[in-house]
Amino acid sequence: MKIVWIAQDLHIGGGQRVILELSKKLVKRGHEVEIIYPRGRGGFQIPAGVKATPSGIDISSPILSLIANTPAVIAATPLCDWMICSMPISAFTGFAAARLRQAKMLYYVMNDERAMFDDRSLMRSTLLISIYHSVTDLAHQLPVKIAVNSQWTGTRVKHGRGYGYPVIPHGVDLDVFNPDGPRSEDKNIFTIATVGRRHRWKGLSDLIEALNLLSGEQSGDGKFQLNLITQDDIDLSSAKFPTHILKPESDEEIATAFHKADIFVHPSWFEGFGMPPLEAMACGTPPVITDSGGVREFARDGENCLLVPARDPAAIANAVTRLMENGELVKRLSASGIETASEFTWDNAANTLEEVLS
Repeated sequence: MKIVWIAQDLHIGGGQRVILELSKKLVKRGHEVEIIYPRGRGGFQIPAGVKATPSGIDISSPILSLIANTPAVIAATPLCDWMICSMPISAFTGFAAARLRQAKMLYYVMNDERAMFDDRSLMRSTLLISIYHSVTDLAHQLPVKIAVNSQWTGTRVKHGRGYGYPVIPHGVDLDVFNPDGPRSEDKNIFTIATVGRRHRWKGLSDLIEALNLLSGEQSGDGKFQLNLITQDDIDLSSAKFPTHILKPESDEEIATAFHKADIFVHPSWFEGFGMPPLEAMACGTPPVITDSGGVREFARDGENCLLVPARDPAAIANAVTRLMENGELVKRLSASGIETASEFTWDNAANTLEEVLS
């Protein structure tokens, strides 16, 4: 098959990683894959055999770039069998391109799209957020095939057709994320890792508040530090404990950060799936995970993680304390997490995607 992804960007983020991982697997299976995205919004390394085509003009604003370059993206779309899109504006672009090229279209929804800007971290205007809500509602009503990345995400796509969408779960690159890696040699510091973004709904402020609670309670042997894995410029001045910002340039560097951490904390308010805690599990690093929706695909409280309510710093602090004080619990969650992660491979995800497209 000739498959064309229309991406809002290839700059940063879990959704973009999903596009690249699935594209890589599809190419290895003999399919022809091309990714079309607005010019200036690249950044990720493109897998061998996958064609990436920037279109339009370079505009610094992500939203303006996506809107202004829509005609160029449509014009750049070649004849194909399937068009795959994620995110509402890209869905309209893909729908127009699919009609023009007489192709089929899959709308692969990866999160609660309607709520993604409600925290006003990236979009502060009430009017713009309202317009975005309307665009999302209309996108979910497009007469196209829809797939989701988790059962929870399926419940967030509401347009009168009911639920029951095919689920294409995300995966883990087990060649990169596995237990074989260097562990921290400093036994005097308990290292906590997390992945952070500027979005408030990623819950970083909740984690800092939680660790500030612990910082005020502990001393001596209770020393800990937070390693923040991010590509954003984030202010950690409110933290009352040692912090380190890591800006990895590859998945291998992310895996190394997981290996050197004693635990991983994923504090999001909502997630369509949640790859970072699953990747941490694959590395043998037990996670504390907020009950953010899509993580229920793999997170089992007390078995492979500690699952706590979202937006509850006290609950996060209590879970971190349990792991800091109970080495046997850490070992048990670590072993079970490695086993869980082994079930979520990109090959399995590509199998499901092929089934959906066929």
